Amino acid sequence: MASLFEPPLSTSFFSNNSISNSQFNLLDANFSPTPKTGQTILFLPSKHSSTVCAVAIDPPDSASRDRRKIVRVAWEKLVRWSRSLRSKAKTDVLERTNKVVVLGGGSFGTAMASLVAGRKEQMEVNMLVRDPQICQSINKDHSNCKYFPDHKLPENVIATMDAKTAFTGADFCLHAVPVQFSCSFLEGVAEYVEPGLPFISLSKGLELNTLRMMSQIIPQTLKNSRQPYVALSGPSFALELMNKLPTAMVVASKDKKLAKSVQQLLASKNLRISTTRWITLSMAFKVVMFTFGPLSALCVASPVCNSSLYSDVTGVEIAGALKNVLAIAAGIVEGLDLGNNSMAALVAQGCSEIRWLSTKVWTSASSKCICRG
Repeated sequence: MASLFEPPLSTSFFSNNSISNSQFNLLDANFSPTPKTGQTILFLPSKHSSTVCAVAIDPPDSASRDRRKIVRVAWEKLVRWSRSLRSKAKTDVLERTNKVVVLGGGSFGTAMASLVAGRKEQMEVNMLVRDPQICQSINKDHSNCKYFPDHKLPENVIATMDAKTAFTGADFCLHAVPVQFSCSFLEGVAEYVEPGLPFISLSKGLELNTLRMMSQIIPQTLKNSRQPYVALSGPSFALELMNKLPTAMVVASKDKKLAKSVQQLLASKNLRISTTRWITLSMAFKVVMFTFGPLSALCVASPVCNSSLYSDVTGVEIAGALKNVLAIAAGIVEGLDLGNNSMAALVAQGCSEIRWLSTKVWTSASSKCICRG
């Protein structure tokens, strides 16, 4: 500690009154305009008087190292606490989930049923199918004879053709019926669906003639506007899911807690489920890139649209529908051997049209739509 200066009690440096020349001279006599190297000047007002103390402190050499150590230890504790919290939440969701029903016995429905069943051996996964041959194959041989005859399904995957049996006691419902048949399918099982049963839509596309999305078809057909709903989409192929290859998908729901629960239910070491703050509309671009190679990705910009927290259901569904159109067109270009220039032009124009359409349909977030290279 270099020096300590304490002016008379009558001096007030924090009052609105002007300071006299004698007070300035007194300060100038005791303090240098700039402290010495390594010193810190502290002005400490007294709580019970108008006294002001000025202290020049020489910090110890180890102060900086001590501060860094404190910050490092605090950060490590925060990371451990965060991991523990996530692990606990993940365990809670799996512990609470005893039964999941999957609507549809197609390739993607089968792949998701296998994935969910692998998350917990005690969980019952019921697949509601219409084909008696597929039903028998799953229950007898533990395989889908039509789509995945060479892949074994977990033993806790059970197929049924009885809607009441499938829905009784279900905690989650994975909807994997094609969009064009979803309305008629749901009408036949609506009486067995509980009002609070969360629906996770795996179906991509728009209904012909009506242009309705799954987020509109499900509540309208079930006559329950408050039916819990989650949209699941992303660049994914059923065969690669069955082969346990790394895959990334995204979920969106108006219910933030429900979106996180679905993430914890489905996410595994091979499948990453994102419930990020910003949902991108670059899925069409990514699917074409993953399918036909990254060369066209070097020539185009990826449209990205920002939305509110976890609630971009429309954006996810629109991207999931329109990327199929763009992927088919890319396949035509590849089949006709029109070259990389044509592929890049197609992807660039297709992504631009997806972005334009999103600003028209997705009116609540149209002002947040940006383009990133």
